[in-house]
Amino acid sequence: MSGPPAGQNIKALLKQRGFSAPKAQIWSEFLRHVLQLYWQAAEQLVEPANWAGFKQKAGAMGKPKRGRAGTVIRIPTEDAITSEIGHRAEELRKALPSNHFLRQHDVCFSFESPVKSDKRAGRHSKKVDFRVCSLEHPGAPELTIEAKPLTSQRDIQTKYLAADGMGCFFSHDSAYSTGPLGAMLAYSINNDGSTMQEAILAALQQYQPKPLHIHRISIPGTGLVDCSHHDRAAWKMDPITILHLELNFPVEFK
Repeated sequence: MSGPPAGQNIKALLKQRGFSAPKAQIWSEFLRHVLQLYWQAAEQLVEPANWAGFKQKAGAMGKPKRGRAGTVIRIPTEDAITSEIGHRAEELRKALPSNHFLRQHDVCFSFESPVKSDKRAGRHSKKVDFRVCSLEHPGAPELTIEAKPLTSQRDIQTKYLAADGMGCFFSHDSAYSTGPLGAMLAYSINNDGSTMQEAILAALQQYQPKPLHIHRISIPGTGLVDCSHHDRAAWKMDPITILHLELNFPVEFK
């Protein structure tokens, strides 16, 4: 499943997926600006003053747990991180100038959004962590992002690649996206800034349904990103390319 050399740009990958040159250009610009905005929101959140305020909020941190050498640790909760990034992203979107790509293409950001379904409604609806879409015209770019916290490599299998993680893109019951692109976002939670990218890449090699291809590409402002391409004929959906993204957040020691 080896792919093009690391650093191939997202536009070239989309063209390989059958996008026309103009469509690949629009979608690549969409992804670049959307991810830059989310990364900016995350960077704001972990600024010392902002992070200190975040930790004081009810529900921001999990219950204290016993760590190594008798230390007590508290881990930020997934839904708290998601809501903080979501709110900040909305504010950043509102502040963009009128000539910005995201305004010109009427791109809207939402978080904890109910997934459209023929089987679920109301409180029974599944909710996707982040959804971004252009309202410019039918078929315009959109991206659905499912986030999972990772505190150890074990979490890759039990959370990130589980049925309620990446499996949500391969579901007969309220699939998170029927479009050509989706994304998984790892909240890697540690204090040394270490990455889970290589461990996730290794786990993807064994994932079912087996990826048709895995590529490492570059997205300006986001860096190197792994992408897995999957057939979804068994679910009566078009193939999907899933971006594997990562952000780092700290643990609190007491």
